Amino acid sequence: MKEYIILIAAYNPSQKLLDLVLDLKKEHYNILIINDGSIEGQKIFESLKEIENCIVLEYSNNEGKGFALKYGIKYYLLNLKDNYKGIITVDADYQHIPTSINNVYKEILETDGIVLGCRNFYNENVPFFNRIGNRLTSLLFHVLYDKKIIDTQTGLRAIPNKYLEECLEIEGNRFEYEMQQLIYFVNKQIGLKQIDIDTIYYEKSESKFHKIFDSIKIYKVLLKESFRFLVTSLASSFVDIILFTLFLSIFNFLGDVSIIFSTFLARIVADYLNFHLTKYFVFNSNEDSKKILIKYYLLSFSKMFMSALFVLLISKVLFINKSLIKMIVDIFIYFISYRVQKKFIFKTK
Repeated sequence: MKEYIILIAAYNPSQKLLDLVLDLKKEHYNILIINDGSIEGQKIFESLKEIENCIVLEYSNNEGKGFALKYGIKYYLLNLKDNYKGIITVDADYQHIPTSINNVYKEILETDGIVLGCRNFYNENVPFFNRIGNRLTSLLFHVLYDKKIIDTQTGLRAIPNKYLEECLEIEGNRFEYEMQQLIYFVNKQIGLKQIDIDTIYYEKSESKFHKIFDSIKIYKVLLKESFRFLVTSLASSFVDIILFTLFLSIFNFLGDVSIIFSTFLARIVADYLNFHLTKYFVFNSNEDSKKILIKYYLLSFSKMFMSALFVLLISKVLFINKSLIKMIVDIFIYFISYRVQKKFIFKTK
């Protein structure tokens, strides 16, 4: 018997689920399956119930993958925890083959954190939209949370017992739950070990993932933490651009110096607004404002210097509107600023 139990959330499964379980039994895994209110595939579940050390839990309504996983985790913690070191979540459509699951299992025995089985989206057999979508999501996750996750939607995850209680507190009942997990693990600085797994795609996909509606939910979760920061940044940037353009016209007689002078004056006013919005609306910080303010304006000074310098240099090469150049430059500075503020200035939960 393996030291980790397999947890599978299943909705309207096909024969592939039964094949997967039978193959995993050959590898000496015990298995916990959650029937997430399936309408079809009842014969599959009846067959699964007859397999030794394969537990099938059921409820009547379809609640979503996240709900099913948490349902299984709760049952595991109440009834099975003492017999295992943790769980390995596996998808029901046989996209995770036993070899990949075994590799994750071997890795978790040597790792103190959590292990993710990650697909390689540079593979030729990966459908185009899957490849582009996952790369974009991975890039955005990296930018926002300063952690490169190769496969943000992987359902193959080994989670030790010590993190499972926390998994029950994570929001989300459907596919967005797995994204919420990653954000939670990263914010809590829980180690995430990523290993390559085989990338399996079938001609006829059995995934219950809806490319439009479920993607919207996932991106909503992904952007939730940074959305308020984005709103406050856009508000202050709007004030900054308006004032920069105004000051530029007023001090135009100063030549190149007008760019630096206008940037400085506009940013002073905009940052005063942004500081208070960020402190109370974004991070809800209880830290001493004076201490935060010192750090904030040190960052602000650096941003002003970078903005003015790059606008000046680029305007010497590209003869286009300086306000347009400034907007483009400030977009890049925005992402750097977000990460610095989150990590070094404001304490996040």
